[in-house]
Amino acid sequence: MRKTVLAAALAAALLPALPAQVSAQPASLPRGEYMCVGSGGQILIGLGFKVTGPGRYTDLDGGSPGAFTISDGRIHFRGGHLDGEEGVFQRGGGFTIHSASCSGPA
Repeated sequence: MRKTVLAAALAAALLPALPAQVSAQPASLPRGEYMCVGSGGQILIGLGFKVTGPGRYTDLDGGSPGAFTISDGRIHFRGGHLDGEEGVFQRGGGFTIHSASCSGPA
C-alpha cells in the first residue's frame, strides 16, 4: 500500500514536467487556410493547406484534395499533397509537422 501511495505522489510531482507537446486536441480544424513556418521564420509553402470541411483539405490552390483525422493529440493526413504526414498539437495552439510550426485561421 505504501509503495502505491509513493508511486502516485511521484507521478503527480512529475506530471507538470511533461513536454510542451502534450496538449488538448481540437475535435476538428476550422475551415480556412493554414500555414507552416520553419525554424528561421520562413513560410513553408509546400506545407500550407486549406480546410474545406470536416476532415477534408486541399492544397492552397484548391487542388490535390485529401482527408485528415485527429486523435491522440495528433493530426494525420491521408491523400492530397500531405499524404502520410503527421502533426503534433502544441499547448499554446497550432501543431508541428516535423520541426515546422503550423497555425490557421483565428
